[in-house]
Amino acid sequence: MTDPSQTAENGPEKPVDLRKLLRAINDSFSEDDLRDLCFELRLDFENLPGTVKKDKARELVIHFDRRKRVNVLVAAFQELRPQISIEAIILDEIDEDPTSSRIEIHQADILPAQDKSNTVIASKSFGAIVRMLTREDVRTAVVTFQTDFQAASQQIDQMNDYKQVHDLFQILETQYDLIYRDQKRLPDDDMAWDDIAIAEPELEAKINDMVMLSKSDTFAGSNLRWAAQLETVKEHLHTAVNGDDLDALEEGVTLLSRVLTRHPTRINAQLVAVASGLRLDNLERAITTISGSLAEAEVAMGNMVEEVKSGRSALAGLDERLKALVREHNAWQNVDDEVRRVKSAVSQNNFEELEDAWFDLEPMTQELIDTDPDAEWAQNLSKVMSDLTPAIEQQINSKVRRLFMRYHTYVGHRFREVDLELLSLCTELQRVGEQIDLLLRQFNK
Repeated sequence: MTDPSQTAENGPEKPVDLRKLLRAINDSFSEDDLRDLCFELRLDFENLPGTVKKDKARELVIHFDRRKRVNVLVAAFQELRPQISIEAIILDEIDEDPTSSRIEIHQADILPAQDKSNTVIASKSFGAIVRMLTREDVRTAVVTFQTDFQAASQQIDQMNDYKQVHDLFQILETQYDLIYRDQKRLPDDDMAWDDIAIAEPELEAKINDMVMLSKSDTFAGSNLRWAAQLETVKEHLHTAVNGDDLDALEEGVTLLSRVLTRHPTRINAQLVAVASGLRLDNLERAITTISGSLAEAEVAMGNMVEEVKSGRSALAGLDERLKALVREHNAWQNVDDEVRRVKSAVSQNNFEELEDAWFDLEPMTQELIDTDPDAEWAQNLSKVMSDLTPAIEQQINSKVRRLFMRYHTYVGHRFREVDLELLSLCTELQRVGEQIDLLLRQFNK
């Protein structure tokens, strides 16, 4: 067997230049070769957008870049084209920054900065295992947990797909706001059609991205009404722009509003469900077993053994953080669901609904505040709740309405922050997922 430390399984130390990688695939692969590469990577060639080879190749690179799995693609590429040096596709020092020369990748939110030390350590730990797989004792330890590695890789991929759809929904919401404002200018301001005509192609591109994602394994067998509805939105808006058709515009905008009202929260719930089932503790157990096997065998391979051992505590840290975020997300979801239900009643001057609901809402929110009472969001909520409770008891309805709306705003802001933290962790876990995929590829050779 080839020494894994000498292959692309560890990924190049320098970042891959996506444009060079795409050019190398285009230059050295026929369409049949590209089909073989897709088969090797367990992808359906026919599901890649595009009708010609170069378009299919571009979408293949984008697929792996979105999932932070470029090194997996590089590994498969080098297995099929070993004569092409890794130096031909990495970013040269004289090149531009890699983020400025990427193939277009869509990103909706700027995620909050996070401490990524555990992710980096866990990633290095799996990389060390890949490099040590030439040893039979290491392979024996790994095979025991191969199913867990495979399951974790698939779940991280699913989380990534849900996150991408979630991000694209956020972009669609922004574009909806622009088109909706332009629609309101019609029919009095005919220049609004020019602005809508500029916005429509970008919205169409995002819908195409979402429809493509809906064909991934993550959504297989699901009744994706949102994908079909977005196709209809695209058709209505295209008809509207081509013919200055106000009726088609109104139908498209109204349907888009309905999709944005219903489906992003459902996608978010599905992401959280997958995150809840991600068993990082199984991987931690695998690292523990592998570390024990190495210790018993008195393996001495530089820093690699220490990297494996360090991965155990790193995975435990990631698991603890993931579980905490899922718990907090679910708690805020319960609060937010109740608040939205009560808001409808308050907007119609029905304060009895709020009085009944406050019996549960107040302790539910206070429990969340108590987890981090010094945080700004917690202090804002504490202040408004201290004013809202007596206002409800004294039935000062005008004050109740104003304070409840502030309470609703603060709850929404904190819920969004937790969402972004969870999405950020999903992005971090992709680094771990890539190394797991590389481990599995090396193991299955």
